[in-house]
Amino acid sequence: MDSLLMSSSRWSVRLARAFAIIRGVMLILFSVVLIAAPEKAMPGSSAEPARSLGLIFASRTILLGAVLVVLVLKRKREGLAWVLFADAALQVFDTGMALAMSKGAMAVLPLVLGCIDVWAGRVLRAVEESVPPATPIT
Repeated sequence: MDSLLMSSSRWSVRLARAFAIIRGVMLILFSVVLIAAPEKAMPGSSAEPARSLGLIFASRTILLGAVLVVLVLKRKREGLAWVLFADAALQVFDTGMALAMSKGAMAVLPLVLGCIDVWAGRVLRAVEESVPPATPIT
């Protein structure tokens, strides 16, 4: 039974890490598109305001995406969990904005991403807490 629990835990951690990588890459790619073609990403905007808004948004989004990818590659579970929780908080804002604008269909994606962020963060925190601390060499 214990090996089944460990196997399930490893699978969950791998899935959580894969989600973080996919989420990070998705954020970076979206930001690159926003920088390269702001008029297409934000239709109805003139070129200069769209580019300025795109650069402001993209710089922060690229940072979030890069942090997710780097923390996965460095195997920093605790830090990755907290960044995923922060992303979930941002998704709450996005969901609320979509609902406030009466665009319920647009609220679905941030709601789902936020739920997955929380799940992945909880999995990573649970695994981190279950690993016994290393004993110092004296």
